[in-house]
Amino acid sequence: MPFRIFIVCLFLPIFAFAQGEANYWYFGNNAGLNFNTSPPSSLSNGALSTSEGCSTISDESGNLLFYTDGRTVWNRNHQIMSNADYFSGSGLLGDPSSTSSGLIVPHPTNPDLYYVFTVDEPHHDNAAAYPNQGPGTPNGQYTDLPNSSVPQDDDGYNNGLNYSLVDMTLDGGLGNVVATEKNVHLVTYNPNDSEEIKYQVSEKITAVKGSDCNSIWVVTHFIDEFYAFKIDENGVEETPVITQIGPEIPIDSYRRAAIGYMKISPNGKKLIIAHNTITYNQVGNSDAEDGGVFLYDFNDETGQISNQTILVENINAYGVEFSMETKKAYATVTKGVNLRLYQWDLEAEDIANSMVQISGTTGGQATALQLAPNGKIYKTLINQNKLAVINNPELDGNAVDYSESLAGGALPLSNVSLFGLPPFIQSFFASRVNIIDDTTEEIVTELNLCDGENFTLQYSENIPGATYTWYKNETEIIGENNFTLNVSQESNQTLPHTTTYKLVIDPNDGSCPLKGIANVTFYPYPPAENLEVVQCDLDGLDQAVFNLETIKSELTNNDSTLEVTYFEAMAYAETNQNAIEDIQAYENYENPQQIFTRVKNTETGCTSFGEITLKVNNLALDSIKLQQCPTNDNGLEEFNLNEATNILQEIDSTFQVNYYLTEEEAYFEENSLSSISNYQNTTAFSQSIYARVSSDGGCEDIVEIQLEVENTIAIGEDKQLYYCQENFPQSIELNSGIPTSEINNYTFLWSPTNATSESININTAGEYTVTATHKTTGCYASRTFTIIESNQADFSVNTRGFQENNNEIEILLSENSLGDYEFSLDSEFTNYQDSPIFNNLSPGVYTVYVKDNNGCGIAAKEIVLLGAMQFFTPNEDGYNDRWGIIGRSKTNLRATKIYIFDRYGKLLKNFDGNFQGWDGTYNGKNMPSNDYWYKIVLENGRTVKGNFSLIR
Repeated sequence: MPFRIFIVCLFLPIFAFAQGEANYWYFGNNAGLNFNTSPPSSLSNGALSTSEGCSTISDESGNLLFYTDGRTVWNRNHQIMSNADYFSGSGLLGDPSSTSSGLIVPHPTNPDLYYVFTVDEPHHDNAAAYPNQGPGTPNGQYTDLPNSSVPQDDDGYNNGLNYSLVDMTLDGGLGNVVATEKNVHLVTYNPNDSEEIKYQVSEKITAVKGSDCNSIWVVTHFIDEFYAFKIDENGVEETPVITQIGPEIPIDSYRRAAIGYMKISPNGKKLIIAHNTITYNQVGNSDAEDGGVFLYDFNDETGQISNQTILVENINAYGVEFSMETKKAYATVTKGVNLRLYQWDLEAEDIANSMVQISGTTGGQATALQLAPNGKIYKTLINQNKLAVINNPELDGNAVDYSESLAGGALPLSNVSLFGLPPFIQSFFASRVNIIDDTTEEIVTELNLCDGENFTLQYSENIPGATYTWYKNETEIIGENNFTLNVSQESNQTLPHTTTYKLVIDPNDGSCPLKGIANVTFYPYPPAENLEVVQCDLDGLDQAVFNLETIKSELTNNDSTLEVTYFEAMAYAETNQNAIEDIQAYENYENPQQIFTRVKNTETGCTSFGEITLKVNNLALDSIKLQQCPTNDNGLEEFNLNEATNILQEIDSTFQVNYYLTEEEAYFEENSLSSISNYQNTTAFSQSIYARVSSDGGCEDIVEIQLEVENTIAIGEDKQLYYCQENFPQSIELNSGIPTSEINNYTFLWSPTNATSESININTAGEYTVTATHKTTGCYASRTFTIIESNQADFSVNTRGFQENNNEIEILLSENSLGDYEFSLDSEFTNYQDSPIFNNLSPGVYTVYVKDNNGCGIAAKEIVLLGAMQFFTPNEDGYNDRWGIIGRSKTNLRATKIYIFDRYGKLLKNFDGNFQGWDGTYNGKNMPSNDYWYKIVLENGRTVKGNFSLIR
């Protein structure tokens, strides 16, 4: 089908609420926020870590310039400026533990110059050492900071109020402190007062635009005097406008009495100040509850302060702030262990009595309040990774919707906040107008447009007599002097492309000009491809279930910023109505069917439209059977599924095949099998799995793959048999062991005989293997017979006799004896032993039996164990009438010589072994009863000697 992309140019801007110069905040322990996005986004790239004082500045388009903790200054790349590195000795003179350690003020007429005003912490331990470096304590540590040191915790001096100039043209446009205008001291005390000079200033500083619109007032406070320094085109006027007005903060109550914020209202008409305490005892560990919050009128023309209003007393005060329209004032205070958030109605006749305590606060410590570019006021939560919020500061009482929960508008942080937040020139929040969206009270400066769109920037009201000047990237647009400006994408621009438009409105009534900023970015439309999605028909009705979720990655190229929705009609897609809800199981109602996609970039709002063709295939491929021969008895074998793939690709070589356990998983392409070449079935002997056959990404068919494991072949087990040599040439039969009823289903092959019968007869030792092959399946199994020759034993006997009891018979097997033998003495069927030696025998006649354990029979021999008689009784009674060798009658002892002696060694008789024995006479005379000695020389040369008794 032809490729079509439907694109409709809709105005879908995505706004970021910003106030330009106040759009970046860095504070706490490396915490940060970016107000160029909506909602504001958390930052974790800041290098600043401070418990209180800090300041950040951006350009009027909301681009970060630099930030500081009052001692060190970091540029927009989070690198330390070389002329403002505290720990390298080139730092500024603020203190991160000062409430408002630093305040960055733009030069009123030179956009490249900025002043960093610093107020030091007026520490009593430094005052005690004045004019020398503190702390003036015996142990060299600060009394309120155990294990503290210089310069880690303090530089040892109370430096008062100072300013340093930052030139943004230095360091390649990253900016640096001008060395010749650095740490310029401003006097906010009586130099002739020996006590005031030790402390010099409180921790309070604020700034606001002057009534002439080309100057700025920077205001601080000390004891009972306000000091207002004017900055104009000539720089800082070092002679302040001094207003003396109560309450008086005793000098000996500093440093704790110096704590607390001070703010001038955005319209430049009011000033609010928080005094933490008034009569603090430096020896103690807690503040007296005698602080207060005070409201004054501020004259932005003269710098004078007047008309004190006591808002609340007998508390410990810290944070103060005004709403953007200067209708309400706020303060954080503590009373006892309880934190309180107060609101005052500045339009009430009795402002002090309009005080309302806002509910929902937690914790026991008062912290900073800061007005933000989005018109909300935020409050720090100590050691928590979020900021609490006053959502609607202009409303009365608890209608302001204070919340400490993220769901209620609190801002999440990547790191934790502590006490302080960065203050800004309060005029930042009053001089801006919205030229993008007049439907919101918040200042919108970011406008996202899509390729080819037009938009009209305008101020919501045409001020009679006003002068309108439009700028494009800081260059005046000649001829554009209306309150509206039409903007469009320039030709040949690479997208995305950003252009900054500025409207300056001079009311020509003596009031300051208003300024509107629009950072307009043109973005390309996201791609919206036309696709064909093919699914298989399972029921033959041309219907299928499509998982549209699976094609999102193809439509978006895995771009997480793209959002895809599906519709059954283009009109629905264009109006974003009636989207298909169940995209994971969408069922077509015709074949083929067109549906439509709406592809939206969630960051830019640009939207494109595409067309999806749903097609149902019904190829009806036959199932495939894969068979595997068994290698064990459990019915589980490995299958090479590529065999099925080859069968399918013989039908169409372009088929892509994936395998799944179930038909449903194949249908929805879920959990495909990864082991293709060695998949093992999970159901014994028979299992079906499913192949999804695709072509060009579309499903052609779901094919059943039948996996079958053949039955185990009932062949006999391997066997070891013995063949007795005595039986040769008789044979023994070897067979496969397959049941008789199954024999005809197999072919047989014997090795090494090559016989093809089910059994063979052999009479020769060796290894014989029969392989039985099933005629149908081709599966085979083997059985091996190991035939071992054996025989009856061929043996000889070695005896050791002529001992009284410890005579021995040893059986010696010949080399012709092949079997495994056991040995027995005088018992053919019992008492066999493995050892061929019998000992501890008396002289006599024995039968030796040798049995072949392999079943080849028993061999036997009669053995005579010779010995000498121990006595004889020659009395002719037929028993022991002659002395001689026991066993003589069973063997030929002719070669054996026997000699008989009396106890004196006289030879009485000698004869060979076959002789019937000595009758006890010598020369025909009977020898008396006595002991006699013999010497027997055996045939093998062995000589045996002993004695015997003649008994009459």
